[in-house]
Amino acid sequence: MRLLPAAILAIGTLCATSYAHAADPDWIFANSGPAGQPMVMSHQGTLDIMFYRATSGTVGIAIHQRHGRYRNPKGVETAMVMIGKFTIALQIFSTNQKWDTAGGDLNPDTVPDLVNALKAAATGALIPFEHEPVPFSVKGALAALDDLARYATQHGESLPPPLQPAPAPHATTPVVDIEKLAHHPYDTQHGRRLTLPQYDIAANCDRAHIEMQDTDGECVSAEQKSQAALTAHWTGYDSDLRAACLSLVSDPGRLEKYQALLMCLSRYQDDRRQWQLVSGSSGSDDIMPAKNPAQQGGAPAATAGSP
Repeated sequence: MRLLPAAILAIGTLCATSYAHAADPDWIFANSGPAGQPMVMSHQGTLDIMFYRATSGTVGIAIHQRHGRYRNPKGVETAMVMIGKFTIALQIFSTNQKWDTAGGDLNPDTVPDLVNALKAAATGALIPFEHEPVPFSVKGALAALDDLARYATQHGESLPPPLQPAPAPHATTPVVDIEKLAHHPYDTQHGRRLTLPQYDIAANCDRAHIEMQDTDGECVSAEQKSQAALTAHWTGYDSDLRAACLSLVSDPGRLEKYQALLMCLSRYQDDRRQWQLVSGSSGSDDIMPAKNPAQQGGAPAATAGSP
């Protein structure tokens, strides 16, 4: 499928029609949009509804008609999409004298109108030229767009507001330097109770293959093995390292949670043990910091002239 940028035409608000038969969709995340850009897609009847991160850095909408028999009219070829009061005209791209895909990039000023419409609307409609409207559901589309925006941001790409993810509520909180923490000779949070979270393995594995070649079955199996290993040895890891690794895998972009958590803990717990051997520490917080020599029996007291 090839999507080309299209001019977005402003058109008047159309009379809204109730479409009671639009299916509730499942939105799929994929890296197969224009020029390899990320996208979210919903298969609904003969339609594929797509929102994609356009090469221009904005958002695009595309509608793919499967098994359609709509012949293109001569001249300017457009189809309209209506979501609530949000309406746009999309360029049509033809295959074998029938329209196959209608799509186009939005300009940044149009994106807030789309987002506001998705907050209230449950259905939308594709209105082909000289044909009856074809309804589709937009339930879940706003959440899917939010996932798309977060993925784009995590990979150094951009999307216009309001799709950029909101700043973290504690953005000013200093991030733990786990490399430095692993070279601390003892558990800085000794005694802190931390439980192993219960992650939704099936849901995470269903979304975890954007850049990976393994299958859902392989992902689930690996996650289950990592969960079992963590369950068996959870209390053997230092509390501060557990807290730091849990913070790392809480990143929304980290979907294979148990594998990432096991890898993090195994690496940094091993680093700490190696550091304890090198530094001569027993791993007890009684070793560090060093005691005042004056408090160690038999040690000479500092002279008056000493700094």
